[in-house]
Amino acid sequence: VKTTGALATAAAVCGAWQAAKVFVPSSAPSTSSSSSSSLRGADVAVSAAATAGESSVLPLCMGAAGALALAAAGSGRSRTARRAAAAAETEAPPPPFNPAAQVGVTAPLGFFDPLNFSKVGDEEGFRNLRAAERKHGRVAMMAAVGAVVQHYIQFPGFTDGPKGLLALSTTPGMVGMAVLTAACGAMELLVWKDSPKAQPGDYGNPLNLERKPGSGEAVDIGAGPRDRELNNGRMAMISIMGIM
Repeated sequence: VKTTGALATAAAVCGAWQAAKVFVPSSAPSTSSSSSSSLRGADVAVSAAATAGESSVLPLCMGAAGALALAAAGSGRSRTARRAAAAAETEAPPPPFNPAAQVGVTAPLGFFDPLNFSKVGDEEGFRNLRAAERKHGRVAMMAAVGAVVQHYIQFPGFTDGPKGLLALSTTPGMVGMAVLTAACGAMELLVWKDSPKAQPGDYGNPLNLERKPGSGEAVDIGAGPRDRELNNGRMAMISIMGIM
């Protein structure tokens, strides 16, 4: 645009200068005393007038072209300004989903994903993995506690059998395991369903403790309790594997 404007300005100035040369009369030539010289001078004057008339068209055209070029340059600058304003008004796209910036990234390991299951930009895949991690962590916490408590306390009907995993070798143990598996599957399919508006694996609080005293509205527990739940679940998964 700057180059076009400079060329247009130069063309307009050149055309104006040429037009000024055409319409400013030149000095009259000195007359000769001889008649032959007068005749030749008359012929030269007629030829010069014709040439001047023809040459006056070029500067006028150049001036008109310069004016049009200036107008085109101004229009180009306006279009460029409008495009720049439209680009500035357009909102920048949001950054891609980053799993390293989510809940559960705590010291000392930070974002620990050595097998690269969580991909940048794959929010749906991360939500599935996070929901599975929370479920396994909760089951592992109950299993780790139960593996210790069952040595001292047994349900009625299971007091005479072996303790620990050997209880699954008895008929009451196999029946109890089947009932427990069916109950967990029913809760998983019918009740505990993920919502896109909630954190993955967040199925609410059955005791409804996180409520505002005045209005009773739900309170966001924040990242701290969620980090502790995930870390306790991770530790419990390692613990139950060691117990087994």
